[in-house]
Amino acid sequence: MKTIFLTFAYRSLMVAGIFFTGCISLQAQTVSSADSHEIVTKLADKLVEVYPFPEISAQYKDVLLKNDANGSYNGLTEDELAAKITDDLRKTHKDVHLRVMRNEATYKNLTTPRNGRKRNADDDSERKANYGFKKVEIDGITSTAYIDVPGPFYGSQEAFEMAAASMNMAAYSKNIIIDIRHNPGGTGQMGRFLASYFYDPGNEQYYLNGFYKDRKHDEQEWTYAYTPGKHMRDAKVYILVGRGTGSASEGFAYAMQKLKRATLVGDTTAGAGIAGTFVALKSNLVVFTPFKMVVGPNSNVGWEGTGVIPEIETGKDDALIATRRLILEDMLKNDADSAQKEIAQWLVDDSKIAGNTTVNMKSKYGSLIGKYTNNITITYTKGDLLWNRVEPGKPVESYVIKEVKPDVLVITGLNSYVGPNVSRVYINRDAKGVVIALTRKSLSGSGTITVSPQLKKI
Repeated sequence: MKTIFLTFAYRSLMVAGIFFTGCISLQAQTVSSADSHEIVTKLADKLVEVYPFPEISAQYKDVLLKNDANGSYNGLTEDELAAKITDDLRKTHKDVHLRVMRNEATYKNLTTPRNGRKRNADDDSERKANYGFKKVEIDGITSTAYIDVPGPFYGSQEAFEMAAASMNMAAYSKNIIIDIRHNPGGTGQMGRFLASYFYDPGNEQYYLNGFYKDRKHDEQEWTYAYTPGKHMRDAKVYILVGRGTGSASEGFAYAMQKLKRATLVGDTTAGAGIAGTFVALKSNLVVFTPFKMVVGPNSNVGWEGTGVIPEIETGKDDALIATRRLILEDMLKNDADSAQKEIAQWLVDDSKIAGNTTVNMKSKYGSLIGKYTNNITITYTKGDLLWNRVEPGKPVESYVIKEVKPDVLVITGLNSYVGPNVSRVYINRDAKGVVIALTRKSLSGSGTITVSPQLKKI
């Protein structure tokens, strides 16, 4: 039997973070000794009740009650008390989810009957964040879709509609890049929703498993049997991760990695793998209380504390650039279409242009200077070789020529409306190395390479 597992609590964590920025009282309130004792006692009991690791929750309780007994929490403001308790908990066991904070709005939300709650201006935060999805870019030349999902992973209808729209835009690309490097988490449902697009409808996959303190209540999380739009079972999937990838977004990366359905590129993630929820304490203090450990299928191992480690670690290099390079290398190695391989090689060569800035163009290619057929001249001015189009009655168009690789030059800026570096000159030489003609090739936006008639020196 498939039990549905919903990691909902991370969304609450993000909402609280948003509230926290605008709801701090200007007047710090000192917490009475009686109230601080009640706060500490309630927190200790709650951790023993729900924290998924009994031996750790027992340590938490011992530390809290000991510090309370010796007066460590007396005479502190609400903010100071929250910070002190959090620090003591993390010194005992570092759980990046477990945190006490002063948050007046969240406290009121948790302690006010539902029918008495007022709409807060921050309720519009999902729309302002575009429901977690920033942009989709399609590169038709390499058949690559780049989906930027800075998050958080929201669980609203609008968020799933935005996710479906993004996935449908990407549906006909061979390569899918999903960028969650700056996604702090949210609802686990969104990760499952995205993962479902990479399997045929009805072919659900065991995605993640969650367990409580009482292991009899283990919950299984599966991908969905149906999501709207085209599914991409054959697409190659790359997920960009980093230190800013946390919580439910880590779960998405971890599950896709364990399913061997995606290649992870970037840096190790935050290591926040325990689901939880907010609990009101007292005096405007709330605690995000972890209650469920999230792990891989049929396993007790997750990413809590360690993070999700990508297959391709890029260090200081940009993970997106590295992934685009991986895609090109894959095209060169595995694409059966020779035209596609030529395009891939073109783009690989493009990446080397910036490293050729020290080439002395006049010394190496000075023999090209002169007039050519089709109203083209090549001149040298102020250290640059220039490609000039000279047509009667029109202003001269000039473009700097740079080396791509020996005897292959790029006319920078020519046809820039298509893209950068899309026009090249190939030098044809005779057996003695003398230039006999120039061939110009152009890479179109549709991913084809066109060849213009040869240009001969006049």
